[in-house]
Amino acid sequence: MEVVISIVAGKRGKKNPWMEGNYGPVTEELVEADLPVEGTLPRALNGAYVRNGPNPPHQPIGGHHWFDGDGMLHAVRIKDGKAAYSNAYVQTSRFKQEKKAGHPLFSRLGELEGIPGLLLHLLHELKEKLGIVDTKEGTGPANTSVVFHNKQLLALVEADLPYVVRVNNDAHIETLERQTYGGQLQSPFTAHPKIDPVTGELHGIGYSFHRPWMHYYVIGKGGTVKLDMDISLPDPVMMHDFAITEDYAVFMDFPLTFKGEAMAKGKPLISFNSGRASRFGVLPKLSDDASKVRWFELPAMYAFHVSNAWQEGNAIRLFACVYEKGINFESVAASGNEGQACMTEIRLDLTSGKATSRRVADVHCEFPTVPDSLVGRKTRYTYVAMDEREDGVVNAKGLAKIDLTAPSAQAALAAKIGFGPGRIGGEAVFVPSSPDPSALKGEDDGYLATYVYDEAKNSSEFVVYDACSFSAEPVARVKLPQRVPFGFHGKHINVAQFQAQFPFDIHFLPDI
Repeated sequence: MEVVISIVAGKRGKKNPWMEGNYGPVTEELVEADLPVEGTLPRALNGAYVRNGPNPPHQPIGGHHWFDGDGMLHAVRIKDGKAAYSNAYVQTSRFKQEKKAGHPLFSRLGELEGIPGLLLHLLHELKEKLGIVDTKEGTGPANTSVVFHNKQLLALVEADLPYVVRVNNDAHIETLERQTYGGQLQSPFTAHPKIDPVTGELHGIGYSFHRPWMHYYVIGKGGTVKLDMDISLPDPVMMHDFAITEDYAVFMDFPLTFKGEAMAKGKPLISFNSGRASRFGVLPKLSDDASKVRWFELPAMYAFHVSNAWQEGNAIRLFACVYEKGINFESVAASGNEGQACMTEIRLDLTSGKATSRRVADVHCEFPTVPDSLVGRKTRYTYVAMDEREDGVVNAKGLAKIDLTAPSAQAALAAKIGFGPGRIGGEAVFVPSSPDPSALKGEDDGYLATYVYDEAKNSSEFVVYDACSFSAEPVARVKLPQRVPFGFHGKHINVAQFQAQFPFDIHFLPDI
């Protein structure tokens, strides 16, 4: 039935950019040690670098979007200058059911357009009622990001609860369990939780297709859910990210909405409404009173990712990669300058209730990162992937260091690095040169770690740059045994965090 609907919709067999080139999946799960290292891997990188991303194991029956693939983790285990690589699927309930069936079973974003998409959605609901698919353990692909909290490495997606995963001494990746927090957390998780560097609390949001559309939750340092509350929105929206400051959580209600009735008119489920305002909600952290959310309005815009936010005087300063003209969700963003994001400051005046925005830097960018120790605190630098987009697809050909305190957009571009001809990367994770913030010489005393794909060689490398000097010459390069498909977000776990994954002494285990 799904094949017939897809053929009628014109999706079956249609060329799909998300299944081609380095967006396409890899078919092998590897564990390989003694990888060739050019340069020297700094001791600060001891531990593991892990990045999440979609890797569809089956040929799509119909429409397919980049966000649809099952989560695959790509890890580089680092110890005393040596490196090992592994990649593995997150063993979600969805993945295991489809692996057993040998074909896709669950609904996908790429299918949900027009009447055929509506029919496919109804068909998936029928499968659930008939017991063909089991949704009791969630339906998410865990394909977007990873975070380390309460001695656990979590694989995340915003449509489900997290999965606890672990990188072993020999780099082997395993999935341990779906984290339900003892049944305390009822809302979907976020792919972008914020961990307060002072309290250790994890703050998160979740959105759903049911009123009141949004949830805000806080999980304590020890893993206990301290808060899980509803927040009412005018429409169901894709709220991919948010921010925290020392005292507040800041929610971003952009006009990228889910409209089921639009599918009956031949339109996509998700669309950008340029006539609707963007709203920013400010709530005291740990408040359980949704009526205390203060909403600020600006013209229609969109941001997938926040760099950071903090309080300054009577205002909140929030920095994000903003698409000023909105986005075309089907292609992630439209091609051309108007369809690309720039680092932008959203300033919320808590006294007057007014909001303003300004472009910080003119470089087109995505995937902003800051040091974990400065989340919700004043930050001078943020690191971004420079997005030189072609045909609507993210095309990160280098990194940029943006000075958020600079007086002009020209001065804000502090430095940039190009990956080289035919080489494309993605998000770069900041790794401090010491786990002790007081031992650092400055905010940018550390390294940037990322995967870079070489189109000519059809191969990938793990590349490390000096975040302070921002030299184009990498500190170290590790040749990987297979290409790493383009993905989303990663995390470096240091030695203490790496060892904390295990409830026992790991020194007797096989190592790299």
